[in-house]
Amino acid sequence: MKKLTAVAILCVCLVVGTLYAMAGGDYPPLKDGDLIFQTSTSNQSSAIIFATGSAFSHMGIIKNDNGAITVIEAGAKVKETPLKTWVNRGLLRQVAIYRDPRLTPETARQLLSYARTLYGKPYDLFFSFNNDAIYCSELPYLTYKAAGIEIGKVQKISELHIDNMLVRNLVQSRWQRDSECTERGYDFDQCYKYILNQSLVTPVSIANDPNLRMIYSNYPL
Repeated sequence: MKKLTAVAILCVCLVVGTLYAMAGGDYPPLKDGDLIFQTSTSNQSSAIIFATGSAFSHMGIIKNDNGAITVIEAGAKVKETPLKTWVNRGLLRQVAIYRDPRLTPETARQLLSYARTLYGKPYDLFFSFNNDAIYCSELPYLTYKAAGIEIGKVQKISELHIDNMLVRNLVQSRWQRDSECTERGYDFDQCYKYILNQSLVTPVSIANDPNLRMIYSNYPL
């Protein structure tokens, strides 16, 4: 049933979303620290969608520099991307934007200041808190935490919908580059079990945080 749900989500994005997708730009006034979500077109996006049961496979943090809007994201590395470029890169240019009412101008400055210290860090292929690399939803989780605000839900990778070939194949294509597995001399099965026991925070767990409220979405559902 969980697999069918993930498939249905992906099909809705591809089929129904075509009827509703908008060119983008018709957003409410955006503030520093707002969180923006999209369905990535990257090679790993399908595995993330199946694992999390959500169309949100990538996210970033809004920065409003006197009307110049950028998205701070953990892509190939942590960096700022112009909003329009970021939106156009996603599937059907669909985005959802959430705001945390607890965020004050001061805490927003704090989290953006912390985010700047992470610029240039590489993307985390293993979705781990235990290294110097950063994955997309780890970035807002850490920056909000630095400002004294908890968002999202930390859970074991094994708690996700990982019983499918997309997830297993993704791990299989990367496991030999995992320094922890290499140092322990693990084979694939041992490394796979080790990775599944790690903790992470997913984009959808942040979007589902009861403290956040959606301020914009052009997703059909």
